[in-house]
Amino acid sequence: MTRRPVMPVLTSAILAVGMFAIPGPGIAGTPREHALAGQLTRERAAWAHERRGLRRRVRDARRAALHSPSVSEALTLAAVTYGVPRSELSRVAWCESTHRPWARNGRYRGLFQEGPMFEAGPYGRAGLSVWSPYAAAMTAAYTVSREGWRQWECKP
Repeated sequence: MTRRPVMPVLTSAILAVGMFAIPGPGIAGTPREHALAGQLTRERAAWAHERRGLRRRVRDARRAALHSPSVSEALTLAAVTYGVPRSELSRVAWCESTHRPWARNGRYRGLFQEGPMFEAGPYGRAGLSVWSPYAAAMTAAYTVSREGWRQWECKP
């Protein structure tokens, strides 16, 4: 009776744990199998990177859609209401926050990077959000109409 040579059974199953490919039981560990496992790991990393990029682009598009028109309208409304040139408001807002109402620099927040002194007192926002471009533009225009640009480091 002749014995047939035993051929190793290759189970090309690769178990995935998170981002890492781990050879499953029965894999002999040939260079081809290791190359496939490495390729799978690289592809998963590329997909994860692409998903992060897509999420970032969607987030940025939502912010742009929500805030860009309202910033322009807020600056125009404040300029008309308090008689401050819109171009000056726009230049200072760009210098302070690049027209981003959600900008933050330590204790200074919002479109015009207004500090805690704008929370109450003669400059008060009347309970409106510090992140509201309308409240920030109206507060800044009111202050400028009374005292000029002395409150801001950026000047028109």
